[in-house]
Amino acid sequence: MLIIKKVFTLLLCFALVGCSQEPKKVEEVINNHNDIQNLGGLDRFVKNVENQNEAKVKYIQYGIEGQRGVMTLTFDGVQVNVSHSVDGDFVSEYNCKKVIVETEEETQKYILSECTGNFIGDFELLSIQNKFN
Repeated sequence: MLIIKKVFTLLLCFALVGCSQEPKKVEEVINNHNDIQNLGGLDRFVKNVENQNEAKVKYIQYGIEGQRGVMTLTFDGVQVNVSHSVDGDFVSEYNCKKVIVETEEETQKYILSECTGNFIGDFELLSIQNKFN
């Protein structure tokens, strides 16, 4: 009987430790009328995709009238899955093969490439002025 109590106590401890771990927080990149917050989160996502590591980021962009558009980008090790909603309402879902960062003289562009599903082709996620100009 003593062994059963010890095993039960040990299992209970493992369950409590497992339940107390906080879920990994998803990074958010916010574009509020070209005021970009946490661009590093998008750069980390791109690096994870390049290294074929699973990753997730939310790209939030505000419209002229305050609409909140959220694109959740999830890389599963093979492709980037994109789910898009506006003010909490589902808009579209599609998959892309890769994320490309193009740096030109005055701009840096983040492009979702080779997409299929509700959107087909390349999608320019974000275009920002280079910090060096």
